[in-house]
Formats: sequence, C-alpha cells, structure tokens
Amino acid sequence: MINQASNILCLGAAHFDRTLQCTETFVPAASNPVRTLHRKPGGVSRNIAVHLRLLGCNVGMLGAVGDDGDGDQIIRSLSEIGIDTRQIRKIPGGHTAGYTAILDETGELALGLMDAEIYDRLTYDLLADQLANIQNWPWWLVDANLPTETLIWLAGQKRTSRFCAATVSPSKSARFKPLLDKLDVLIANRAEAKVLSGIEINDINDAVNAIKSLRDHGIPHILITLGAKGVISADDREIAFWRPLPTRVVDVNGAGDAFYSGFLTTFSKPGTSFDDAIGTGLAMASLTAETEGTTVWNIDNKTVQERAVTAFKEKI
Repeated sequence: MINQASNILCLGAAHFDRTLQCTETFVPAASNPVRTLHRKPGGVSRNIAVHLRLLGCNVGMLGAVGDDGDGDQIIRSLSEIGIDTRQIRKIPGGHTAGYTAILDETGELALGLMDAEIYDRLTYDLLADQLANIQNWPWWLVDANLPTETLIWLAGQKRTSRFCAATVSPSKSARFKPLLDKLDVLIANRAEAKVLSGIEINDINDAVNAIKSLRDHGIPHILITLGAKGVISADDREIAFWRPLPTRVVDVNGAGDAFYSGFLTTFSKPGTSFDDAIGTGLAMASLTAETEGTTVWNIDNKTVQERAVTAFKEKI
C-alpha cells in the first residue's frame, strides 16, 4: 500500500521535445534539409512525475496541453503508467508546448525553439475550482513554467502541503523570488541559485554563501547542485557537501530532474531524513546519467538504494 505521505502532485510542464539535425552545412535564414533524431515527451514536472511513479509514489499531474494530438498523447502516456491526469487542462484552440532543437551538420546546437505559451494560460483563475483537490495532495512539486502570479497564489493557499520548487532555468527561476519565504524545499543549479541569491557561484565557498543568503528567507531545506562537482545541502542543523557518486556517464540529459525525483520519493515518506533523501537523489541522478535518454524505465527501489548507500557528506 502506498503511504499517504507519498502522494505528490506535480504542477508544471509536460510537452514533447524534438531534435532535428541538418544533413548539409547549416545556412542561417534559409531552408535546410534535416533528419529527425528523436521526438519524445519532456517537461520538468513531467520528467519528475514519471520517475516518482516508477519508484512507487502516488502521483498526480497538473498542467496544460492543447486541444491537439500532442496533448492527447501526453495525457495518455502519463495515464498508462498510473499517473492521475485529471487535473491536466486541455485548452480549446491552444497548442501543446514543445521544444525543438536544430543541430548543425556537426551535431552542435544551431537553433533552439521553445513554445511554452500555453503554460501562461495556467492562471489562478483557471485553477481556482481545483483548489480543494490541489490542497488534498500533501506534497507539491511546482516548476517555474507556471506564471509568477499563479506561483504566488499557490504559495498562499498551500496550508499543510509542502511546496517544493523546481527552478527549470535561470530566467524562469526568478519567478520564485516573491515567494522564497513560502518554500519548503528549493533545489537549484548554480546559475539558478545565482538569480535567487544574487551571488555568483564558481566554487563550493560561493555556494555556501548563496545558501546562507537563501536561508535568511526561511527556506528550511536547500540544495545547490554543482554538476560533476557535487551538491551543497542545508537544513536547520548544518551545511554539507556531497560528492557525486561514481558514474559511467552515457547521457547527462535529465539527471537534474532525476535528482529531484529521487530526493522527493524518499523525503516524502515518514521516518526518512534529509540525508537519506539526498543519497537517493544522487543515486537517481547517477543511474539516469548511465542511461540513454531522460528516463530509466526499468528503475526499481532496490537498485536505487544499493547505489544510494555509497553517498556520504562532508560537513562544512
């Protein structure tokens, strides 16, 4: 049986990512022949929700899709693995969001195109009639694709729910600035943490200073991820440094979202500690980096915990 405390609602982005590569020399402002490398589901909240579900959590998804085939596919693919999609809104006349990467003939990014306009339709007026249902979920994973006004409204309505912020990108992370004092968990990379703290982060000492600044807002649990250098964590007891786990890197794409899903799947359960959750987060990031793509479809808790036990911290 799934424990009630493992009920997690993910609020934010669910869309398709497409990657195309030029078959000849890329020419700006011209028609370029391409081949499609892949088309796959993406979006921060969607990526986190899928791993949470695969790890046994009871998961819901709140977001917006268009009244189109992509939207139908997004909802169907989430429903098929047991994610509650009843709070995904289909916007009449809207287009499902999507990211398209155009690679040049060498494989380098020539152009990135992100259509995320539909997420601006997730206003608090649209969500107001769902508030009672939203408040029934004890854990919220909220990504910064939602409009600032909606994030502020949600933070003011959370009551006993735990608000966990997923910063998405440096530009979008700024949307959390007006509600830092309402957050229960903040996980950000160095560029996103700089936006929120105002401190340039080049090394561990800089990250510690940024965390101290963010703690002044009253955030009880903060993590700053430093990529291959590790993670800095802080709660009301201490600040610590965690080295990354040994990893046979195949594809780091999605490792950041996987860290959040690993962390939250443990932290949402009673009787588990902040340290336990960080270890699980590091394990999920490591396992995802050893996998092609953003999702480890054959993941199980035993495999994650076997890797998580190797995690250790150094107090700062």
